[in-house]
Amino acid sequence: MSANPIMQIVGFGLLIGTLATARENSPAMWAVYGASSVCWFASHFLIDRRPLWAGIALVSSAAMPAAAAGWADDSTAVIMVGVMLGWFAAWSRPRAAALWLVLSSGLALTLISSATGGVGLGDLGGYALVMLLLTLLGLNQRQYRLRADQAEQLLRQTTLMQQEQAQVAVLEERARIAREIHDVLAHSLGALTVQLKAADALLDNGDIEGVRARLRRSNRLTDEGLAEAAAAVAALRDEVLPLPEMLAELIGNFRRDHRTEVRLTTTGTTRPLPSGPVVALVRAAREALTNAAKHAPGGAVDVVLSYDDSDHSGHSDSGHSAHGYNYGNGKLRLEVRNDIPRAAAFVDDGPPVSGYGLTGMRERLALAGGTLQAGPDATHRSWRLVVELPG
Repeated sequence: MSANPIMQIVGFGLLIGTLATARENSPAMWAVYGASSVCWFASHFLIDRRPLWAGIALVSSAAMPAAAAGWADDSTAVIMVGVMLGWFAAWSRPRAAALWLVLSSGLALTLISSATGGVGLGDLGGYALVMLLLTLLGLNQRQYRLRADQAEQLLRQTTLMQQEQAQVAVLEERARIAREIHDVLAHSLGALTVQLKAADALLDNGDIEGVRARLRRSNRLTDEGLAEAAAAVAALRDEVLPLPEMLAELIGNFRRDHRTEVRLTTTGTTRPLPSGPVVALVRAAREALTNAAKHAPGGAVDVVLSYDDSDHSGHSDSGHSAHGYNYGNGKLRLEVRNDIPRAAAFVDDGPPVSGYGLTGMRERLALAGGTLQAGPDATHRSWRLVVELPG
């Protein structure tokens, strides 16, 4: 770890100022000061590349003036020891046991050496106070650096977790795109294949009008498939119309194509919804209308969209679905009910397309936190499809 800039400035300033004002006449003491200074500077160059050798050099730079403090002509040796110990205390690499061993040993060695050299109790108290102040300054910087390192490590862990969450979101979005494309292509191409095969069979029988009818149906299926693909792409981009408008457009097209009476009723206060639930509800309505036209052609159909305002609020504690959509606390309910004529005509458009029937709708609605129920009512005169979503 790099040197602490505050302790570096304080240490260099004190060391240079102390040596510059030293009143020392002994060449031996100047040799001690010189060797200690060399070890001090060496520790700065080794602290990042060779931390062990840096620690040895720093301890040596404090030990030499500490052992010779009793024979110095002034307090230069004591100040140097305090600077070295303060620098060592500010270093965050040593463990707590090694830190306190070095600090206590340096303080004890300095006081014992000074007492041996004849320094009085008053001066010994002053020496101890100077070294303790410099050591406490270093310990304060050590705690600050440790907290900064912990915060940096926490930030790295948070960033890593966010990156992992982003990767999960990308995978979920890819699965969603694959599901959207699969549903569109499977339904459209499957129905188109059935119509083309039927047209080919009718052509073998010479039924030109039947072939034309199948081709017209194929054209409509192609147009519907393109429109649905465009809607899927818009949903992926979160560019969908409000739910009532999309239902009104769907019902208008259904009336035109099937010449069937369809009534749309909306209750409650409309509000914006995420694109995923909107597309899921529109597809559920489309599937219910398709089934009504297939199994009960000519029967009236009622579509009721209900916004439950009793629990809805726009507070920040709004709910979340399993797929990450944000909702209020209310509910959204879609009911499609069609009459079942006694002599219902069943038109065989081929086997159900995998992933697009009631099972596919339930799976899609489950991702949005919703449920689906389908079946006859109590009188067995109407077929009901009920979808509920948080909204």
